[in-house]
Amino acid sequence: MVKAEENGGARVTQAVLRSHLVRMALTTVLFLLGVPLAIVIAFLAPHRQSSLTSPLVMTLVAAAASLWIGFSANRDARGRLDRIKRAFAVHGDEKRLLRDHWLAYLVVLLRLEVMVLCGLVAAVWGLGPRIAVWILLLAGVMIALTWPTMRKTQLLLGRARAMRDGG
Repeated sequence: MVKAEENGGARVTQAVLRSHLVRMALTTVLFLLGVPLAIVIAFLAPHRQSSLTSPLVMTLVAAAASLWIGFSANRDARGRLDRIKRAFAVHGDEKRLLRDHWLAYLVVLLRLEVMVLCGLVAAVWGLGPRIAVWILLLAGVMIALTWPTMRKTQLLLGRARAMRDGG
């Protein structure tokens, strides 16, 4: 399953890469399923009055938080990927690199799922589901844009190997 290299590291096989991608894709699908569920909940949940602020302010805060979380997720992901590549330069275990990649990806998906929660806040305590659905759809698009591919994974492996080899 793993063949040894001369430098003490281990290269993963195509089967391991495919397994990694299947796990990442299944994770993505699970998070994507949260979006239509949240849309249904947004339309079925009773509207609540907030004792803190008006529905307009609640919606604006939820939208701003959602946008900030969503658009900072990429920067956070880049930092996490840089850290796992630096760790790989020390340990050289490609299976561990793929596991760490999945964990970093999971954190990104969790951040994007917070956007879904912001949409629910806007639906229940804000201006309602007709406005909140746009936050929820944006969250779904951003989750879909993270879809794992073999190209992205091989690019990560290539860059991590180059960092390990000093290139």
